[in-house]
Amino acid sequence: MTEINSGEAVKTALRICKQDEQSNCTHLLLSAFLDQQHVGALDCSILGGQVCVNVLYVKPSYRELGIARALLAQLHAECPGLEVICEKGNEQGMKH
Repeated sequence: MTEINSGEAVKTALRICKQDEQSNCTHLLLSAFLDQQHVGALDCSILGGQVCVNVLYVKPSYRELGIARALLAQLHAECPGLEVICEKGNEQGMKH
């Protein structure tokens, strides 16, 4: 697990950790921690030049703090130039 510090999203200590589920990098899991509490996660698959977001979740009591935005920003940093799509709940893709 690689720790990535991000002070932009929240004024307190937000940490985003990256965990590659498979060595071929077809699956990526980002986890957000705030004050040593797991507060959010982004799970995605990388297929054919696209990043498909499977799950983007922030615990309800931690919403509207910029945690989801920080997770998505880190995803774009990890996968520069790839199109990010969300299959469920969002018909429009996000292009980077």
